[in-house]
Amino acid sequence: MSFLKKLAASAGIGSAKVNTILDKSAYRPGERVSGTVHVKGGNVEQHIRYIDLLLETEYLVVKKDEKHWKNATIESHRVTDAFTIKTGEEREFSFSFILPLDTPITIKGAKVFLLTDLDIQGGIDKSDDDHLFVKPHPWVHSILETVESLGFRLHEADCEQASYFRKRLPFVQEFEFVPVTPHYRQLLDEVELVFLVQEDGVDVIIEVDRRARGMRGWLEEMYNGDEEVCRLHFDESELKDKGELAEVLKDIIEQCAK
Repeated sequence: MSFLKKLAASAGIGSAKVNTILDKSAYRPGERVSGTVHVKGGNVEQHIRYIDLLLETEYLVVKKDEKHWKNATIESHRVTDAFTIKTGEEREFSFSFILPLDTPITIKGAKVFLLTDLDIQGGIDKSDDDHLFVKPHPWVHSILETVESLGFRLHEADCEQASYFRKRLPFVQEFEFVPVTPHYRQLLDEVELVFLVQEDGVDVIIEVDRRARGMRGWLEEMYNGDEEVCRLHFDESELKDKGELAEVLKDIIEQCAK
């Protein structure tokens, strides 16, 4: 019977199980994530090589006009090294780590999940997949609110491949806004923002897609002449003054839309 149980456990039947419970449901980039990994032994004693937590998301890759999604690991955290779990034994391992500043915000379909990887020697690894709700960093939240107050609505917030930024991750999250006021509807089709949050402030890349006007406008649009891109930096003190922030963003958008 013991041999049969070991054989079954090696095939994943009756082996140890893992469940991760977070201390709270929502976090912001830069905040400490904490919780507990619960492991329950199966029908036989098993040796666990390690338990890792993988913070993951998915991003869009466009190649030769074809689109597909890829998974990316934002951060990995070792919860514990090797240990042995006895039959029916229950063990708990607490963990904590800082949520990276470049973690995507989980809005408009963007997803972030925490994968618990339980590596079992001589058996099938077990995992637990938990969706993580990520709220905007306070600085990003302030800019998003300001752009909406100017007369725009957030339409999409996809993560897309962007290796040209030469950051540690192969993607950035693009926030696509569409105009909702007559003034901006006449000037542009959309405004896209990318945030690069740093310790002392945030870089904002703004791309304005101008609305085509007449034959010349359509020609410009055909050759990508309808897009203007600029990059600016806001430090913490500048982000606190919402009136000034609104004026700066409005000026940039207006200039690019001309």
